[in-house]
Amino acid sequence: MGTIAVRIYERVKRGTRWSIVPVQVPRLKKDGTLFLRDDRQGRYRISWYEKRKKQWQTVESRVSENELPYLSDAIKLADDKAWFLNNRHRNVTDPTEETVSRRKLADEIAAYLDAKSGCKKTVSAHRLALTEFQTWATQSKKGLAIRYVDEITKPLLKKFFEHLVDGDEDEGGCGNTPFTAAHKVMKVNAFYRAVFHLDPGKGVVTKKDYKRELKNNRVPEVYSKQDMDRMFAVMDEDEHLTFSTLHEAGLRKRELIHLEDNDLVIDQLVPGCFKCEIRVQSKPHWKFQTKTGSSRNVLVSKDLMDRLQRRKAICRPSKLLFGASTGKPDYHFLDKLKAIAKRVGLDPTTVWLHKWRATAATNWLRSKELGGKGWDIGFVRQQLGHEDLKSIEYYIAIVRNEELALREHALRFQQNPSEPRLWEVPGSGRQTGVANSRTP
Repeated sequence: MGTIAVRIYERVKRGTRWSIVPVQVPRLKKDGTLFLRDDRQGRYRISWYEKRKKQWQTVESRVSENELPYLSDAIKLADDKAWFLNNRHRNVTDPTEETVSRRKLADEIAAYLDAKSGCKKTVSAHRLALTEFQTWATQSKKGLAIRYVDEITKPLLKKFFEHLVDGDEDEGGCGNTPFTAAHKVMKVNAFYRAVFHLDPGKGVVTKKDYKRELKNNRVPEVYSKQDMDRMFAVMDEDEHLTFSTLHEAGLRKRELIHLEDNDLVIDQLVPGCFKCEIRVQSKPHWKFQTKTGSSRNVLVSKDLMDRLQRRKAICRPSKLLFGASTGKPDYHFLDKLKAIAKRVGLDPTTVWLHKWRATAATNWLRSKELGGKGWDIGFVRQQLGHEDLKSIEYYIAIVRNEELALREHALRFQQNPSEPRLWEVPGSGRQTGVANSRTP
């Protein structure tokens, strides 16, 4: 069966007689909408042939019953009706006759991306994933041609994943790795969740469905004490406080960006003994939600808390502790870090914000003999905000490798006492290295 066409007609008065005349649709914008100058009111109807009989449907005004509909209303109605007539074999409902309007995919994606907050790279990644999905899912090939958000299903996202990795028959694949494709699928799921106001972890798919693909096998890297000392030595006061907080509290980038005055918690347990914590929680007014959707308190030193309290006392345009001069969240910390690296002669490509978090986690797990905190694994998981212990295994491996290196050196020293200790610089009498390092 061929494609059913839906045309627009207008009832116009010529002299004393009313006539039904076809409407020539003006040139549309790239997004398929009508230019404002061409959108006019009129008595519009749409028409199509069904079983060789011409069918009619009146276009209703989107404003009120007392006003005439616009040409854009007629175009939308004709578009929706044509979609339904050509997809009835999929048992879809007619959107032009529903009492409750459905959420149109194109409109909701545009609104979601306009409201999306975060750094440019994050917004760009979501835009790319949703644009690819919309282009693929709205085409008529292989019976897709979805038009509404509620048509996104788990099997559909599975097909999208396969398309990203392998491509379609007779077509070249998109060339995405399973890791990248799974992240794009999860971004589509995040869009679905936002449209229907679902809780974190909900939607048509979950991370468990792509557990294997989402697993990142990259071993985390940490900053050496020497590199940290060099960077901290050239930082100004604001930079020093920013990256001290990032490192000591092991925060994610967006958690740091959205820290506010009331997130500083200080409690005097006994005279002279204080429990200092940073509360990490979602900020709906900044459209920020923690990665797991839950809150946590991170233990920090009294010295860092005093510095943060002094920052809190300074008059600022908003309650954000590390906000921009406009009072809005500052998304330029990575640029600042790369500039600091250049000042000390480090390769800017070897520094990134999450590396501070990995360094903090490693230091928390590192034994006190190696200059760390010596915290147990469960407490470190709680401080990092991880839902399980799987992500901490990489940090444990780093610490154990350090311990094995120290034991191996100790064994060599026992066998050859004349060999310099790992923490002694030959000929200087000065101690340095892992075994005598201070907590960063």
